[in-house]
Amino acid sequence: MPQAAGHYKCPACGASLTFGSQSQELECASCGNSFPLDTMEQLESVQVENTTDDQLQWQYAGGGGYTQEEAAHLRAYRCQACGAEIITDETVAATECVYCGNPSVMPQVFSGAYRPDGVIPFQKSKKQAQEALRNHCKGKKLLPKGFMDENRIEKVTGVYVPFWLFQADAEADCTYKCTKVSHHRQGNYEITKTSHFLVRRGGHLGFNQVPVDGSSKMDDTLMESIEPFDSDKADAFNTAYFSGYQAQRYDVDADACQPRANERIRASVAAAMRATVMGYATVAPMNTQIQLQHGKVRQVLMPVWMLNTRWQDKTYTFAMNAQTGRFVGDLPVDKGAFWRWLLGLGLGIGAVGTAAAYLLFNMGVL
Repeated sequence: MPQAAGHYKCPACGASLTFGSQSQELECASCGNSFPLDTMEQLESVQVENTTDDQLQWQYAGGGGYTQEEAAHLRAYRCQACGAEIITDETVAATECVYCGNPSVMPQVFSGAYRPDGVIPFQKSKKQAQEALRNHCKGKKLLPKGFMDENRIEKVTGVYVPFWLFQADAEADCTYKCTKVSHHRQGNYEITKTSHFLVRRGGHLGFNQVPVDGSSKMDDTLMESIEPFDSDKADAFNTAYFSGYQAQRYDVDADACQPRANERIRASVAAAMRATVMGYATVAPMNTQIQLQHGKVRQVLMPVWMLNTRWQDKTYTFAMNAQTGRFVGDLPVDKGAFWRWLLGLGLGIGAVGTAAAYLLFNMGVL
């Protein structure tokens, strides 16, 4: 039997409520009212919805079904607005009903060890994300015509992505082989003097909340490119933030993400140590010792606006940090426009060269 999916209804008119990135409250698009999250929690605690299950069992004569492996990763929920069954994979915690379009929240997905330690609410609206996408594409003369149609822009989706935040102290001991080069003239000879130095640097650095994406569905490089998030502004976990957005629980645990966190911390330590070695002609690392200790980790859901779209059999992904507004994404290139531009550039350079040669010829240089 499908479990019931959470659905926040307006106390005034009964319409669906969605979390507003500007007001930081649950808003009703139907009557215009808005409600603080703690108010809705108090209201829910005194309301009990009576539901009944139909006891009639229908026989299905069709063939086929989910394999045992497929079924193990699927979950069924019942939309509280229209009663339809929602099928999702086991990591989806918030989505919308494909039949009535109302937001549905499945808080049980975050039960037990999957419960996040915090959540950063959406600060940037869908309208702002759409405008950022338009600006990202603006002025791109080689962008194919039709790529930026409104139907494509409407597909921008808000997603809460699970991140692991790692905290650690790093002790560094680094040695570099360095040189200084000087030149002077002695009679008819140019003398080059190279001095060699052994430079050692050591220090202690503290790292707080180094993020690593905990979802296998999200490209790690893409998620890192929209950093940083200000995780100090994370609120206590509350499923009301999910209304009107999608949300996923982690499917890559902290232990599996730890090597990436260690790699990022060590790279930062090495760069910080190298930056202190100045005034040398060459600097070559000889030995780098970095020890990590006092490690801690917690899980926070980060807000991201996403667009996955296909153009000529290739998928293009765009992402925006919904806290800071940082936007990234690759764009397709119209090959016909590219070759026309390249031809025009070549003709332009050729015309300039011909004019310069003609001028030099008239001046008697050539």
